[in-house]
Amino acid sequence: MTTKATKKVTFGGLTLGLRLDGNAIIQIERRLNESIVGLFLSSDGGTKLPPANKLLIVLQGANQEHGVSDDDIVEAFGKFVDQGHTTMELMETINDLLEDGGYLGKKDKEKSGKEESGKKIIPLDAPEETSPLD
Repeated sequence: MTTKATKKVTFGGLTLGLRLDGNAIIQIERRLNESIVGLFLSSDGGTKLPPANKLLIVLQGANQEHGVSDDDIVEAFGKFVDQGHTTMELMETINDLLEDGGYLGKKDKEKSGKEESGKKIIPLDAPEETSPLD
């Protein structure tokens, strides 16, 4: 089984390890109540810039580093903006993450047919938790 690489990103003083695997995608889409791609498409089929809180939900959901709370992500976003960065730069980071994860098309043609043992399975109907990002 091939494992997607975790991409290290510095964001507002935090070092995040970002990777979109199946569980991360399900968690993110559950919190957003829409598909990740739907964030970037308007009702008429054009593109749009999603609100910052939704971009942060994607960032937090893809983060593989333990101990980083939603509050930490919100605080880091404040620092990120204070450092002169923009939400467009955050969107570029998310876009790179989607491309690296094969979400916008396959980069890696290799497929796996087996589930990694010991992996936490997320039920599709689990209750949602409230967060400062929502």
